[in-house]
Order: sequence, then structure tokens, then C-alpha cells
Amino acid sequence: MKSFWRLTLILAVVLAALGASSVLAQDTPPQPVYGAINIIVPELYSTPSDGVETRLIERSIMESGETLRTDEEGVALLTWFYEGSESVLGQNSSLTLNELSGTAETAFVLDLTLNAGHLVSGLGYVAAANEDNSFVVNTPAYAVKLLRGQFELTVAEDGTTSLVVTEGRVEVTVGDAEAVAVDEGQYLVGAAGEAQTLSTDGATPNLTGACTATVPTNLVVRFAPNQDSRSLGGVLTGQVLWVRAATEGNLWLQVYFQTAEDDEEGHNYGWVYGPAVDLNPDTCGTILRAPLDSMLFGGAGVDEAGTVESDPIS
Repeated sequence: MKSFWRLTLILAVVLAALGASSVLAQDTPPQPVYGAINIIVPELYSTPSDGVETRLIERSIMESGETLRTDEEGVALLTWFYEGSESVLGQNSSLTLNELSGTAETAFVLDLTLNAGHLVSGLGYVAAANEDNSFVVNTPAYAVKLLRGQFELTVAEDGTTSLVVTEGRVEVTVGDAEAVAVDEGQYLVGAAGEAQTLSTDGATPNLTGACTATVPTNLVVRFAPNQDSRSLGGVLTGQVLWVRAATEGNLWLQVYFQTAEDDEEGHNYGWVYGPAVDLNPDTCGTILRAPLDSMLFGGAGVDEAGTVESDPIS
């Protein structure tokens, strides 16, 4: 009889524990929002909405109302969610986070203002499938809402804004006017006019003023910045390429290159060996440093729990 009651008591305790675990699981909030600032190249400076600008010396979290600024060398990787929704803030740039709320698994609101400089942004796999998400970047000329894929924005010193959509689609809104779609392979300069075709041959850009490189001999375009990476295709002698970013010392250059429709990893860019091409000195004074652990640049993405290449650079 004692054994019976002992067994009954043990079962009761186990069931109570399982019930408590179930309650805890139901009460556990969904994955919180993130806004991790990963230092790719110093210097980065942060100004809270009601504070004084400080220099960042380690990885941190960007809060609503905060402005992140880079100097002539600084580059930051902003990880909004760890499923690949990211932005890269280039040199001599200023970005304000107006709002970040919700989750990638349900729906989120991400509202940014690019005050000056260069910003590359993209949606991750989970976020891109959710139509309720709102990913908006405001500029002096217009607001850009990312629906899927990736885009780049540049705000020049005179306020001129240029937009390039490398994958997917965005919507552009000027003031209270109706939103206008800009699709993959299109670009827009200023607030007036229609979007133009980025490239007629899938490589040479129609966008003026962009950093370009000329190919002196036939060259292979690779998926990743190394000689062992798979080939995406080739370019012929004399081809002019749009250089989007580069590794340290311009050893490898990331270039616009329309990939096959069934290539889900390509994202319409590839890598060429830097010393094998001729950079345009008039337009390539500053090239964005590519964060290789970013999904935006073909990497595996920043791991929430792991140590990554872009972690603190003092």
C-alpha cells in the first residue's frame, strides 16, 4: 500500500511539473526584436534620442530614436533579426532608427531614416514571406518600403537620393502621393521620373557615378570571394562591371551580375578577383567594405549565440 501511494505521489509531481512547463511555454513571449550593431570597420558613433554622441567600441543594440554615424572608414552591419533581415551602413553615413517592434515570426515594424550616405538592406527568409511586415527607409527625397529582396540607397551631400533594387521589389512614396513599385534590376534617381533599367546586359550598369571596373581579359565571376568557389558565369574582355563592395584591400570585388532564375543563392551578384580588373579612379575612391558574415553578402549570417567575424573591433 505504501508503494502504491508513493507511486501516486510521484505521478502527481510529474504531471504538475508538466503542467507548469506547459503554462510557462504558453507564457513565454515570442522571439524579441533585435537591432544588433556589428562593427565591420571602425569608426562608429552613436547618439541616443536625448543624449550625446559616443564612440562605439564593441557590439551593441540600436534603440529607437538612436542615430548611428560612420566616419570616412567606418562600416556597420545591422542585424535586425537573425533570420537574415539586415542592413549595412557604409562610410560617411548617418542612419536613425525611428521604430523597431514585433517579431520576424509574426510581423514587425522597422522604420529607418537614412540622413546621409550609403545603405544596403534586405529581408530574411521568414520576414520576406510575411505580408504584414513593414520595412521602411525614409530619405530626403522619398520613402522606400521593402516588400522582398534587397536594395541600396545613397543620399549624396546635396541631398540627391538614388535607389537600386538588386532583387525583389520595393515601393517608393513621395509625400502623400500613391506608392510606385520599383522592381528587381531597376534604379531611380531623385524623386521625379520613372524607374530605369539598371543594366541591359546583366552586368554593365546604366547608373552614372557608380563605382565601376573594366575587365582587361575574359574573367570568371564566382559565387564567393575565393578561387575555389563555384562559377556563376563569365565576362568578356572590355566588360564594365558595377562594383558594389569589396573585401579588405580590394582583393575581391563584389559586382552586379544577373544570375540564373533558378539560382536561389546568387541574388544577382558575384565576386571577381580585384587585381585582375581596372577600377575607375574617378568613381571608386570609396568602396563599401563587405561584411562576409552577412547574408546580404553571401555569408551564413550572424549567429545570435556564436562569435562572429564582425564582433568587437576596438
